Amino acid sequence: MEPSVGQRLLWFLDRYRGQDGALNCPMMCRIRGPLDPSVLGAALDRVYARHDALRTVFSGGGRNLRQIVRPPHPLEVRQVDLRGEADAESVVRSRIAEELATRIDAASSAVRCTLWRVADDAHVLCVNMHHLVTDSWSCGVVFQDLCAELDRLSGGVREPVEVGWQFGEFADWQRNALDNGELKGQLAYWERELRDLHLPALPSRADPGPRRTARVRGELSAATVASLRSLAVGRGSSLFAAMLTLYYATLHRTTGRSDLAVASLYANRLRPQTRRTVGFLANMVVLRTRITPSAPVTEALRATHATVVGGFLNQGIPYQLLPLPGSGNDGARADDIVFQMLAEPVYSITVGDLDIEVLVPDGVGSRFELELVLVPHSAGFHVLLFYNEGRFTPAFAQEFVERFVAASELVAQRADLPVNRIC
Repeated sequence: MEPSVGQRLLWFLDRYRGQDGALNCPMMCRIRGPLDPSVLGAALDRVYARHDALRTVFSGGGRNLRQIVRPPHPLEVRQVDLRGEADAESVVRSRIAEELATRIDAASSAVRCTLWRVADDAHVLCVNMHHLVTDSWSCGVVFQDLCAELDRLSGGVREPVEVGWQFGEFADWQRNALDNGELKGQLAYWERELRDLHLPALPSRADPGPRRTARVRGELSAATVASLRSLAVGRGSSLFAAMLTLYYATLHRTTGRSDLAVASLYANRLRPQTRRTVGFLANMVVLRTRITPSAPVTEALRATHATVVGGFLNQGIPYQLLPLPGSGNDGARADDIVFQMLAEPVYSITVGDLDIEVLVPDGVGSRFELELVLVPHSAGFHVLLFYNEGRFTPAFAQEFVERFVAASELVAQRADLPVNRIC
């Protein structure tokens, strides 16, 4: 079966930037209660059989790349008992980090499952998937289906929601839509939006080294996030647009540019048949906004909101087909600077005698040069800046995060300030 346009790009990236687990996309949860691993295994097998993408492997390469859907079969779950460790919680965090940093070979199996037992009534499950067969939205579908199957196996009546399209059906539709002109209007939008785009230069090392992903971390309090959400909603916008505006402001402070472009991943689930599809449907879009540094942050938010909405309505064009400029003199690409804000998860759910809590990983690598990721949790946001240490210094990355956090806290109190005074 022929892969989608996006899968071809990921396969290429996997060969060059996938060694540190940068293309891993895990679904993780903590399970408290009397878990029977054999019942969990049966539930996982049902989910595995339900979604073709999870049983897909890849062969060939380039124009000859093919995806092969294997028939349903038992999913291997590696079980590790940590109850004998002096500090099982510390050990499991270390093991999770190792798992997330280990590449998945999608030519043999795109899914790798591990169940760590940290106490008699406590387990951590990691369903680690290659990005070729899943995305963030799909991880949520896998979690919901797993909980439904566990419920049914424990005598409950919860039924998984109907799948709709399998991924192969989506890939066929996408190819046809690109061929028959169904997406012509969206392509015209991007031709207008990205015309004459010039990529900003970031302060890179004078002595570039080998590519290696590093990370700097910051925190935003629940009060700051709530204030920024209220600011955005009060102006008919979204928290995503507000946080992206603050990212633009930090980039303006760093580059001096007011015409800024940031890449971001959109779910690409506008068609109802794809709402429950597991697979790599997400598309990267390039969000270009022109800000006026002397104008209030609220005006920049208005401009960003228009950009975000335009990207949402035209997210069906694969990134490779966007009319993007070539690399600049410094090798800059349109997907060098990335922004992501993860969706707020359902933090916990009760299934029979089990309490299941979603764990949001922050140890996955990045395939991008500079990627800001906001991870929601009960006390606010983790602010994670992934960067190529061969290109940027740790001092630059640390200062960038500090400026972003400081700008967020300031705007949460004073949204009337001009952009050039918040960083």
